Amino acid sequence: MPATSHRHLPGVLPGFQRTSLGFLLLALTLPLAAQHQRAGGLARLRQPGSSRAAVALDTLTARPTLYAVGVAEGGGEIMVVAGQAHTTRLRPDGATETTAGFQGRAAWLLQSRVRQWRDAGSVPATITSPAQLAEFIHAAAIRAGLPSRPSQPFRLLGEPLAVWWHVAAYPTAGPADAAAPELGVHGRFAPGPLDLLGFMLLPAQRRAAKRLHLHGRPAAQPFVAHVDSLRPGPGLRLLLPALPH
Repeated sequence: MPATSHRHLPGVLPGFQRTSLGFLLLALTLPLAAQHQRAGGLARLRQPGSSRAAVALDTLTARPTLYAVGVAEGGGEIMVVAGQAHTTRLRPDGATETTAGFQGRAAWLLQSRVRQWRDAGSVPATITSPAQLAEFIHAAAIRAGLPSRPSQPFRLLGEPLAVWWHVAAYPTAGPADAAAPELGVHGRFAPGPLDLLGFMLLPAQRRAAKRLHLHGRPAAQPFVAHVDSLRPGPGLRLLLPALPH
């Protein structure tokens, strides 16, 4: 287990429901801590930038340019940073278990090849919602001259003041199951460096809300979780893909 607090998710979480348009996407109209989205039929997702069906992780090439976040088939969180993959699932006894390497399958996956990252500036400490974070990242990408794309990878570097997480669970191993909140766990990362990797998802309609999908892992621990909420604090910086020379 990571050096974090955690507890079982309650069975009733108002506002924490998933939609088939994205697994645990951080919607833009609510505080980050109220952004669970419930999803059925994960393997049939058509979210731009994601896989369209379950993906065997061992078919991915473990190159240092690979970055990805996703949902493990049957429940759990996947994160790939610089070609290093980790998957965290819940054991039957309620504890979390993390495996390293490209093992198992992803029911849903966002991935990108990034050869080099560039510092795009500090994240304002006043950001308190996914809408504000998404707008900041979107504006930074425009300033950096990055081409518009359905899913824009980004990283957050530093030590946030606070980060709350969860690991989802499902009642059976079927990828089309709806998540069972009472079987999942959530908690707060202990203070310290974190690897934070996410994708900003642009909507099909220009005026529709942008969304974020963000995962985190303590720098010194093999544990992956979906980020529900964060407080940037001073010193947190945004990294975006560098333009090719």
